[in-house]
Amino acid sequence: MRSVGIVLLVVIFLKCLLLYKTSKALSLTELRRRARSSDTKHTQALYKLLAFQSSLKIFILVIGTASGAVLLLLLANISGWLVVTFILATSWLLLDDRFIVRPGSWLWKVAGAIAPIELPVVDFLQPALVRITSSIGQPKIHSGVYEKEDLLELFDRQKSQIDNRLSETELKAARGALTFGDKIVSSVMTPRKAVEWVSQDNPIGPKLMDDLHTTGYTRFPVVAANSKLVNPETVGILYLRDLLKNLEKQGVVGDIMKRDAHFINESDGLVQALDGFLKSGQHLLIVVNNFEEVVGVLTLEDVLSQVLGEKISDEFDSYDDRHSVAGHTGK
Repeated sequence: MRSVGIVLLVVIFLKCLLLYKTSKALSLTELRRRARSSDTKHTQALYKLLAFQSSLKIFILVIGTASGAVLLLLLANISGWLVVTFILATSWLLLDDRFIVRPGSWLWKVAGAIAPIELPVVDFLQPALVRITSSIGQPKIHSGVYEKEDLLELFDRQKSQIDNRLSETELKAARGALTFGDKIVSSVMTPRKAVEWVSQDNPIGPKLMDDLHTTGYTRFPVVAANSKLVNPETVGILYLRDLLKNLEKQGVVGDIMKRDAHFINESDGLVQALDGFLKSGQHLLIVVNNFEEVVGVLTLEDVLSQVLGEKISDEFDSYDDRHSVAGHTGK
């Protein structure tokens, strides 16, 4: 009877040891990916069991420790050498990282066969295991990220990682979103000297259309007649689409421009600028300094480019204009 009990305890202990080592083989994320893409029932069964995470660890710890302790007591009554051998073997199997359960190996398949048996037991004990886990308090492993620069460095290292599954665009967007709040308007705006200004008394016609179209922009700040470009008096915004609609009409820019120009300080952050775009409904803001002098312009594309990490074209900016959308060919 004693020998049967010893064999049973050995089986229980080895089962716990095998499940513990199997849980160390792959991260839960990778195991989930393999379970979804693989048709092997062993991987799928293991994922269902190992998804219990902390509860499973407590289950293995309690059952493994209890069976090991009772087994030691029984072996002590037989021979002291058996106790020493058991302790040394267990320590080696637990601590030696060379002993791992490789996915697809025969040990992996054995663990996969055990998983469906243990799953209902762990599921039944889940409420009690959760209470034990919360009372013990699981130590949180530090990610190694202390400040923003550490996270940016992590993004850079991710690019050269062999099994990286993040595209360069995704990494740029993540980096851009993280550094977005540090940038100010003056660092991304178009300076005054590079801005294409339009006078409100400029006549509407094909010549003006050609001149503005060649710039590649769709929105232009309009200045008052005879305004000095050193500090232009901005009176509105001209949209290229409005000029196109009124091309055959007689008149000047002041007749078709939008008279709701909005301003922002060059020292404001891009978060404030984005808020300004959202509240005003405009795609272009006039940038001024502390002396109310115009120093440049800022477009919505300028701001979004900082988030996405790449230049955004404003080839057309109206998704409610069916003619513009129909004439646009995606590349």
